[in-house]
Amino acid sequence: MDEKDRLLLAALRKDARRTLVALARDVGLSRSATQERLDRLLKSGVIRGFTTVEEGPAADGVAAYFLLRHEPGRTCAQLVPKLRRIPGIVAMDAVAGAIDLVIRAEAPDIRGIEAIRAAIAGLPGVADVTTQMVLERFL
Repeated sequence: MDEKDRLLLAALRKDARRTLVALARDVGLSRSATQERLDRLLKSGVIRGFTTVEEGPAADGVAAYFLLRHEPGRTCAQLVPKLRRIPGIVAMDAVAGAIDLVIRAEAPDIRGIEAIRAAIAGLPGVADVTTQMVLERFL
């Protein structure tokens, strides 16, 4: 990755909706050269996708983190396929320490979060689930 790639990434971080012509102008390249760089960054995995940033927790809903510990002898890899089937789960990260998995969930309301928690806690192999409600989102 060179300086032009870094400039392109910085421009995308600032506003990923800019036109290709505007991005090319930002980095000082032609439109086609900028397109080639963008394609290469996507193909190599430096850019893994484009997303939206919504205001507040889960936009007009609520969000929570679930801190999961699995039963001895179980692994995150065994639970993740089952967790992926639960609507509302938007992220899962295996972590080191007393907690095995951090799960982020979003729902229209508290009842939805409670339903997600119940579905997680009801899975075989789950030893404990602690819920942390998101009060305010800063980034």
